[in-house]
Amino acid sequence: MPVPQIVTIVGYMTVPEAHADAFRKNCADMIELRSQESGHLASAYSFSADGTVVSREDYDSVDAVIRHMELGSHIFESTQSLVRITGVELHGPAAELEKLRDLFSGMSPGFFVTEFGFRK
Repeated sequence: MPVPQIVTIVGYMTVPEAHADAFRKNCADMIELRSQESGHLASAYSFSADGTVVSREDYDSVDAVIRHMELGSHIFESTQSLVRITGVELHGPAAELEKLRDLFSGMSPGFFVTEFGFRK
């Protein structure tokens, strides 16, 4: 059975109430960039009542991840001043994940090799 060649990034953050509106604006700004990113397949930001946020993004390749990081770097820099990043996970084929080790090294991500799955 073929394994999906998708790279997924999952980010975990805590957003203080005082920064909630500014953070939501940054989320909307990041989603606006998606029109410039043909390899960005999906993105979602989920919020809990206690200020915890989970960000999920799917890409068709490492090149698409790198393009996203370049296009949105100014928004990500602003976001870092608004939140506390509590975790990052990278999911995908082993060879693709290896290409991301240096790019994400400052965030101490967890790496998860995709072995089973499907995508419609």
